Formats: sequence, structure tokens, C-alpha cells
Amino acid sequence: MPTASKTAFVADTTLGLSPEEALKHGIHLVPVQVIRGERGYRDLLEITPEEVLALLEKGERLSTSQTAPEDLRATYERLLKDHDRILSVHLSGKLSGTVATAQAVARDYGERVKVLDSWSLNGGLWLVLEEARRLLRQGVTWERLEEAVAPYRARVRGYVLPKTLAYLHRSGRIGGLARFVGGLLRILPVLVVRDGQVEAGPKVRGFAEGMRKMAELFRQDFPEGALVHLAHAGNPEGAKALGALLKAEGVEVLSLLNAGAAVSVHAGPGTIAFFAGPRG
Repeated sequence: MPTASKTAFVADTTLGLSPEEALKHGIHLVPVQVIRGERGYRDLLEITPEEVLALLEKGERLSTSQTAPEDLRATYERLLKDHDRILSVHLSGKLSGTVATAQAVARDYGERVKVLDSWSLNGGLWLVLEEARRLLRQGVTWERLEEAVAPYRARVRGYVLPKTLAYLHRSGRIGGLARFVGGLLRILPVLVVRDGQVEAGPKVRGFAEGMRKMAELFRQDFPEGALVHLAHAGNPEGAKALGALLKAEGVEVLSLLNAGAAVSVHAGPGTIAFFAGPRG
């Protein structure tokens, strides 16, 4: 029976850690792609988070795309030389084709590679991966792993606050009129990540009110407390303020992550977020 120590853990770069930081936590990264014009760039390898933010702030239109099959295959081949099994955990299949691509590649390796849809991204992905690692250490069988993770995965939430409506408008998530009116009134939506989807939550007036609303939603969803990862897209001060708000609620913040290319492209520079899951 595979154990956590004999299992390699793979995630895509929406996780929000650098490859070096991820390896310290026993996680091997595969890049999603950042699309600029006709060319794709492998996230963190051929384009940095800082370069993504700088291009967006200059007005360039970027998009993101799924991890390339060849990057998944090369990673699986390398890791299977030293490990019995691979658990490959990825951002929600409702947000990206990475899960489907990974599943297609994994078929060539039979039961040695298992692909798990996190139903989330960034810190939510990390929470689901660590729950899977914990279950393996507890002796959950490889065959039952996804079934055992499912109740935890369904409880994970993400709360995202963009600094402006401009990038949601560019990505087609809001219309021009909504952007115009929202800009005049400084109205922003709190976005909620749950069940693999991004939903528009409450509308707030201004960034400070948005942070308070995020904390309020968190209290409603996790009255018993939770594990939390913070994230930001070029807004460390905003993330620090959000972290202070959560710590005042008695929340232990596990890490501060880079929001990653997917969040930056669709929600824009300045976005702050946090992801929460039940304590194990």
C-alpha cells in the first residue's frame, strides 16, 4: 500500500509558491501557461509574477491556459523513477482544462498516477493537497483517497477582493455598464470560490469595506475557525491589513502566497484573497 513518503505530490503553479518554496514542502510544480498575443509562456519558468503584473498595468491583454501535456509527462516520468506513486492535484476543472489534460496523460501510467481536482486554486489547492497527504499518512488506501478527500474539499472556500473592476470587465466577467457604475460608486464584488467555481458574492463600497465583508463571510462559513492561506497580486500592504483583520478574529494564517497568473489576469493587480479549510 502506498504511503505519503512513497508518493510524490505534484501541483500546478496556481499554487502560489515558487518552485523552490514548493519543493521545501514536498510539492513539485508544473507550469500553467500565460498567453501574450500569439505566444504562450510557461508560468514561473519563462515569465515571472512581477512581469505579468507589469504587463497588465501597461494595459496589455493577457490570458492563461492549461498546463501543457509535455510538461506533465516529463514531470511524471522523472518522479516515477524515485517514487511508487504520484498524486497530481490541480486547480478546479471548472476553471481550467489542466485537470482533464493531466487525467489524459496519467492514463499511460495506470494506477501509479492519480489526478485530483482540488475544486479550488492557490491556497485552496494547497489545503486539499495537504489533506490528501494527511489521509495517506493515516493509512487511507490509494483506491479510496479521492473519496476520503471529498468531504474536506467540499468545505474549502476562497474569498477574493479585486482592487478595481477593470480586469473583471476585460475578462468578460462583468459588462461595461456595471463597470462604469461600479467605478463611479467605488463598488467592488467579493468573489467567492466554492465547489470549483468562482461566484460573485456581496457588493461593497471600497476596499476597506470589502476586507470587512470577507472576514464576515469567513465567520459565517467557519464559525469553528479554519486553516487559512493569504494571497495577493502585487499588494503586500493590502494582504498585511487583511491578515491583521483575520488574526484579530483569532485566525492562524499559515502563509502569504503570490496570487498567481490566473488570479492576476482575471481579477487584476492589487487583488487580495484568502483561502480557508477546516482544521484536520
